[in-house]
Amino acid sequence: MCKISLVILILALALASSPAHAKPENGELRDDRGLLQVWSDKGNQWLDPENFFRIELDHLNGPTYGSVKTYPAYESVKEWESLIDILPDGRTCPMVFFHSRWRRLPDVLALDERLRNFGGCKDVFD
Repeated sequence: MCKISLVILILALALASSPAHAKPENGELRDDRGLLQVWSDKGNQWLDPENFFRIELDHLNGPTYGSVKTYPAYESVKEWESLIDILPDGRTCPMVFFHSRWRRLPDVLALDERLRNFGGCKDVFD
């Protein structure tokens, strides 16, 4: 009887400590048949990176400056203002003014390297 109780206790502890279907974290990635998808806590769903970035910018009440090819004057920009940088080849990267300089939104959110290099973000500072 004592051995059965011990086995039941071990099984109960094992089941309790393993997350069966833990909710993904905001910005978590998955590959769905070759398509990159990002978990959005705000949308409570898997999204393509462009829509994930759009929702994140919306959350910041942005993009403050819209989609631009040139940045606004430094003196006029406030913390947490945002824009979508359009590179010369048409690729884009969401940007946020954070700690007194423009940064890529995926960097500010500390997202996976694949999102930091998504679209125009890889080359935005070149």
